[in-house]
Amino acid sequence: MLFNPCPLWKTLFFVSLAVLLADFTEIGAFASPDECESATIDDVNESIEKYSKCFHEMMTKGEKASINFLVWRLQETLDLLRPVQEKFCKQLPPCPLPPAPRNGGLVCVTIGNAQYCKPMCNKGYDFQFLRRSRLYEVCGNATGFSWTTQLVGGKALAVCNPSEIAISGAESAYFPTNSTCLHTLAFTEAQTEQLNIFLKELGEKGIDGSNRDKEADCIICGY
Repeated sequence: MLFNPCPLWKTLFFVSLAVLLADFTEIGAFASPDECESATIDDVNESIEKYSKCFHEMMTKGEKASINFLVWRLQETLDLLRPVQEKFCKQLPPCPLPPAPRNGGLVCVTIGNAQYCKPMCNKGYDFQFLRRSRLYEVCGNATGFSWTTQLVGGKALAVCNPSEIAISGAESAYFPTNSTCLHTLAFTEAQTEQLNIFLKELGEKGIDGSNRDKEADCIICGY
């Protein structure tokens, strides 16, 4: 399994938690090799969840050096986790993995010999260009296995810019006001909801999803 060993990024997560709680516990230490060998990502998630309601108070009491060290450790951890997340997205060869818009994401499905990705923005952001009638971008045999896009140059399918109002995209092209792309990615039910919405929209445009590769269903978030 991908997460069974104890690679660097898992160790960093334990270190980060130890630093955050150092002023409030007597632990403040690295996990031992034996502890690391038996540890899982669920253990880390449970530890974070346990103290999540205390984070604000902890941060206001934390010392500058400890906070700075924690930010550095967490950033390094995220830099290692993101490529792992991308590996969960099965690509239609030879289509490249499309970069998700920062402050948003992509909802992607593969049907037959084409991959369809729907750009979406988080609340507080809107698309750089008007795309109400342009629900998705596609890569497949018909496009020469290159992604369609409104943008000139680069590989981005869409850009999400700060905006108080969201009017450039279709109503469904924005994550719910109480959510974000990352929040959606963290919960299976939320992922399924967005995928089903996209599949319904594709069906309404005459794209038959009966030949869909369910293993290729994917949501990619931008950073």
